[in-house]
Amino acid sequence: LEQNKICPILGYFQCENTTICIPQQNNCDGKVDCPGGSDEVIGCDDRAKDDYWDHQFKKRPSALNDHLAHICNLSYNGSCVCRGRDLLCGHKNMVKIPGDLPADNITLLDFEGNNFGVLSGNVLEKVPLFVEKINFAHCNIDELKPHTFHQLTHIHDLHLDNNDLKTFPSDLFPESNNLRLLSVTHNHISRISSDAFRKLRALEELDLSGNKISEIKREVLAPLAKLRLLILRNNQIRYISNSTFPQLPLRKLSLIENRIDRLDPGAFANLTQLQELYLTNNRLVHLKNGTFFNLSQLLVLFLGDNFIKTIEVGVFIDVLNLTSLTLERNQFRTLDKKVLAPLTILQHIYFDRFELCESALHVRDCEPKGDGISSQYHLLDSIVLRTSVWIIAAIGCTGNLIVLLGRLLAPTNNVVHSLYLRNLALSDLLMGVYLFAIAIADQHYRGDYLRYQYSWRHSYVCNICGFLSTLSCESSVLILTLVTWDRFVSVTQPLARKQPSPKTAAFTLVVLWSIAAAVALAPLSEGYFGDEFYGNNGVCLPLHIHEPYAKGWEYSAAMFMLVNALALTFICYAYMRMINEIIASGVACRSTRQSQERDKVAQRFGIIVFTDCLCWVPIIVVKLVALAGYPIPKDLYAWLAIFILPINSALNPVLYTLTTTVFKKQ
Repeated sequence: LEQNKICPILGYFQCENTTICIPQQNNCDGKVDCPGGSDEVIGCDDRAKDDYWDHQFKKRPSALNDHLAHICNLSYNGSCVCRGRDLLCGHKNMVKIPGDLPADNITLLDFEGNNFGVLSGNVLEKVPLFVEKINFAHCNIDELKPHTFHQLTHIHDLHLDNNDLKTFPSDLFPESNNLRLLSVTHNHISRISSDAFRKLRALEELDLSGNKISEIKREVLAPLAKLRLLILRNNQIRYISNSTFPQLPLRKLSLIENRIDRLDPGAFANLTQLQELYLTNNRLVHLKNGTFFNLSQLLVLFLGDNFIKTIEVGVFIDVLNLTSLTLERNQFRTLDKKVLAPLTILQHIYFDRFELCESALHVRDCEPKGDGISSQYHLLDSIVLRTSVWIIAAIGCTGNLIVLLGRLLAPTNNVVHSLYLRNLALSDLLMGVYLFAIAIADQHYRGDYLRYQYSWRHSYVCNICGFLSTLSCESSVLILTLVTWDRFVSVTQPLARKQPSPKTAAFTLVVLWSIAAAVALAPLSEGYFGDEFYGNNGVCLPLHIHEPYAKGWEYSAAMFMLVNALALTFICYAYMRMINEIIASGVACRSTRQSQERDKVAQRFGIIVFTDCLCWVPIIVVKLVALAGYPIPKDLYAWLAIFILPINSALNPVLYTLTTTVFKKQ
């Protein structure tokens, strides 16, 4: 309440020990905005993220004492390596336990990488009784016999990871045991006996990751009265009902990388002490009210990498103590502000689009802060982008207007070629108009873009901007190809070729403009394209780099990859042929002046090929890399949109008109 009195505007947060308020996006962004730097300290360390990755990638048991490489605290001279109170007997092709192990004081017996095959009480009879931890990882174990661990009453940790177990039988452990950690990851277990864990009353951590478990049986988990951590990552579980889990004192539950597509209301109701729930990388589509019923102590919830399309308004009403929520890489594009409103103490929330932070203005740290082009604060986030867009727009419009006026007013001997270049200038002029529109929109929304981003991206103005940029790109590509063809035939077949009439040339241009217009207009219809084909980002470009498989991705790929690649291939081939023809004719030419002029033409053609490649190759390559599933740096997206894509529109007037000898004379 005191916070709201000092910072009454939603989305602003108080600096510690001051009355200064800063916007949400300035918290935890790596830049100090508060006196004393409290905006980069308070609430910026999300331990939930650290815990998440710690459970994803665990250390080997023997790694805990790596710092004791040359210290042995045991009376031992056998074949195993002694490190502190650990004996490392790994990778020695053992089929049975050696008989020279010390009788007591052993903390860890590590048999990783041996070849035991079947484990039984007889195989383990020479294991000292007072060992605390045993590791049988990577030992090709495919069967556990009854009573295997009956004599090991003092063992605390047991690792059976990366073996070939298909079932986990009953009666493996003695009635009185002290087992606290059981890790049986990356086997092939599909069935667990109903009383397999009946005697493990002291077990606190159970890890069954990387198996083939398709169903969680209530009676299997029921005896685990002290279980705090249950990891079932990377199994084949599809469904969690309200009777799946018995009453357990679980603090952490990981169901990452399963096939869960349905959670019943009250699915976790018996886990009243649960604090961390990981449901990342499943197949959830809808989050319904009551899903998290009775989880009043839940602090951390991971729901990323699912297919969530809808989240009901009251779904989080049962988890009011939540401090960290991850919703990255799902399919919902908007989120009702009422969904997150009950989470008044939420400190960290993670989306894959910064625009969704509009629904979480009361959360101190909302990620991401931007997409490389726009941020929560500005449509064009970088001062470099904001300045460059005006400069490039001015250069593009000025140069192409000069070409249009110059070629309209100045006499010419080649009417058809001049007509082609006037149309090329018109198509490039549209890119300059588009850039001016984006620059003006950025100026309009400066400082408060997040509140207006949705209305802007879904406005008719943004759609018109997207239409203009696409029309400019496609018409420019088609007309450049036509100009190249005209030059190619003139140079390679100067005598056989008949110059097309102005009417024929005009008709060809009308056809090309119609094709480009149809390509640019099609995404304005919804359905296949959705309602954000152009509004996918703040600059209304359909590049779709960060979401390469968004609606209409095939169309976007065809425009920016297929058409551009074909056109670029032809243009490069044609100009290389023309350069060879010019060089060949220059060798046969006796006049030094004519030879120099031909060299200049060849040089100009080479520059044209270079600038075309400079524009199109990066876009084709980046689009291809994005479709292959590799992440694209956010800053690169901004460079493509503001610098690379419009570069031809700014350079074409210079290359095709302003620097030509004829135009300068006129």
